[in-house]
Amino acid sequence: MARPDKAAAVAELTGEFRESNGAVLTEYRGLTVAQITELRRSLGQSARFRIVKNTLTKIAVTEAGVDEQVKDLLV
Repeated sequence: MARPDKAAAVAELTGEFRESNGAVLTEYRGLTVAQITELRRSLGQSARFRIVKNTLTKIAVTEAGVDEQVKDLLV
């Protein structure tokens, strides 16, 4: 991913963390495509499921000011 793409992704994530009432961080490895699709459907219209690199997420939560709540979860 090129730097402008990374910067845009971080900016989008930062906005989502700032505007969100909550976030659920999960480990998705080991799930099949069918299981991930079912998870996305079960979340409904008001939630989003995204796969994001830990590094970009760490930057976004720091910029959003919520790093204290989630920094230990991003390993």
